[in-house]
Amino acid sequence: MSGKPADQGFDVGGHTDGHGTRLAGRAALVTGAGSAGGFLGTGAATAILLAAQGATVGILDIDAERAEHTRGRIENDGGRAFALAADITDEMAARDAVDDFAARAGRLDSVVNNAGISGEGALARTTRAGWDRVFALNVTAAMQVSRAAHPHLVRVGGGSVVNISSIAALRGFGSGAYGASKGALQSMSVDLAYSWGRDNVRVNCLVPGHLHTPIGDHGGEEGRQLRRAANLLGVEGTAWDLAWAVLFLASAESRWITGTVIPVDAGTTTATVLGMLPRLADRPGGTDRQDETSCRP
Repeated sequence: MSGKPADQGFDVGGHTDGHGTRLAGRAALVTGAGSAGGFLGTGAATAILLAAQGATVGILDIDAERAEHTRGRIENDGGRAFALAADITDEMAARDAVDDFAARAGRLDSVVNNAGISGEGALARTTRAGWDRVFALNVTAAMQVSRAAHPHLVRVGGGSVVNISSIAALRGFGSGAYGASKGALQSMSVDLAYSWGRDNVRVNCLVPGHLHTPIGDHGGEEGRQLRRAANLLGVEGTAWDLAWAVLFLASAESRWITGTVIPVDAGTTTATVLGMLPRLADRPGGTDRQDETSCRP
């Protein structure tokens, strides 16, 4: 079995075919892009989609085997990719990995800071060491990779940095260090956009919602039903939904967009809890439906 979710459509792109030429002749580096099997996380899906759109892709992951798995999938699809294994929480290792990819690809046009870990949960049970581990990867590593990439982006006349945050930075989840680190990443994105704008380096931040990915696959089928019910569209998001947003921000189509923090969450963060209660009740296995007017603020 491939491990591919039953509701996934195209092998590349998910709900629509991901092949094209929007990034032809460009090179993109994606952190945390390793994979195992067919159930893809956001980093792997992003790397695969960017390659399918013509980019030479660097797959940067701490796990060499996972990086190689994504590389193999890209090359089997006709794309060009390099697998890079490095611990990007180490500043020299991050810089060397970025320089190595830029040299092998011949250029660097886009960076996607996707790598991240979730941590120990609520703040009350988060250890100082656990807090530091989360910030080291989710924030500091993204800074180190971006800073190492900056001269390469300038060399080609400008480029794009896309940072991947989370709605845990915008809404309470009891996620402790994770939500705090993703909030810091959003703030850093805006500041880098200011600092690097005159270099024609655009920096934007995407805020994914409750996606059906390996890191977000909790609660079995009931969890999937909840994720569908908790957003305005009633549709479950996958790693491909985030990857398509990254593709837009990495392409020339978004040349006048920088310093933005964009939710990719099917409207989850636009609704109040009271407003969503009737829809949660409507899901299979939910409680009896309530009159929506009784839940309006």
